[in-house]
Amino acid sequence: MVSQKLFDALKEKKADAIISESQQTRKWYTGISTSDGWLIIESNKEATLFVDGRYIEYAKNNAKNVKVNLLKKDSLQKWLIDKKFKKIAIEGDYLTIEKKDFLKKILQETKTSITTINAQKFRIIKSNEEVNYIQKAIDISLESFEILKSYLKEGITEKELQHKLEYIMVRKGAEKEAFDSIVAFNDSTAEPHHHSSDKRLKKGDMVTIDFGAKYNGYCADITRTFIYEDQGNAKYKEILDIVEEAARLGREAVKPGVKASEIDSICRSYIKSKGYGDFFVHSTGHGLGIDVHEFPYVSTTSDITLEPGMIITVEPGIYIEGTGGARIEDDVLVTPTGNKVLSRK
Repeated sequence: MVSQKLFDALKEKKADAIISESQQTRKWYTGISTSDGWLIIESNKEATLFVDGRYIEYAKNNAKNVKVNLLKKDSLQKWLIDKKFKKIAIEGDYLTIEKKDFLKKILQETKTSITTINAQKFRIIKSNEEVNYIQKAIDISLESFEILKSYLKEGITEKELQHKLEYIMVRKGAEKEAFDSIVAFNDSTAEPHHHSSDKRLKKGDMVTIDFGAKYNGYCADITRTFIYEDQGNAKYKEILDIVEEAARLGREAVKPGVKASEIDSICRSYIKSKGYGDFFVHSTGHGLGIDVHEFPYVSTTSDITLEPGMIITVEPGIYIEGTGGARIEDDVLVTPTGNKVLSRK
């Protein structure tokens, strides 16, 4: 079911329709994935999808909630002129300057005004169907990670491990990885967004693996950090223990009515209390869905209050340049009475 938040936003902006060119909104509203197309959703809840000849049969047979039209040279422009919209909304978080200029050009003779809205906010509450897709992506990810553990051996490189993980996820049912997986060994774990390299695994290395499958257009996002075989490095163990506890406290605090900024504060305050506040260099989390990073953001400045149906990540970390770091990340559903951690069984 399409979120009422979309139509509430159109009413607030006094817009007759939203015109979307983003793959994400097309997927969310129509259920299909196409590389190009225009989706127009009117305030009266009628919707039309324009796609070119590559996708017309696919869209007619599979798209939901829309009428499907063939996108030809002037078909979109003529359709918009006939509609005589006084005001339309565009997606400020997705629409490129090039596409915005294109819309302005084809609307110039209609004197239609343009306003901007944030499309991700429409998807902030997940339907049961969406939750199931995300859970499936998470299940594939976790099962693949368990299989990956059997490949851990001295001498394997970060790149080799990354490619094995992404291959396993596809074999287990993912359409692809949700993002480029991160595999980091030893001091490379101090880089939150490390690019996997030819560095080889050694006993006693800290290992961080940030990964997630994509299933039917929906993403998982999980991070696990551990010490490979040798627990003798006291600094690594201290860092990891602190991050694991901060992550647990953050997960347990998720419930309706709590501000996203409070989840960030709980994780950040615990890490600071242990003397590592300066080494937690990013926000605590973000929303998860069709985009791997979407609303609501779990940060110090977030003004979002958690509601049932939101899915957020909780991912505190410590990163010490030249030494190493740790991050633990889980995907958490806000339920009517509290939370459900989707990425822990």
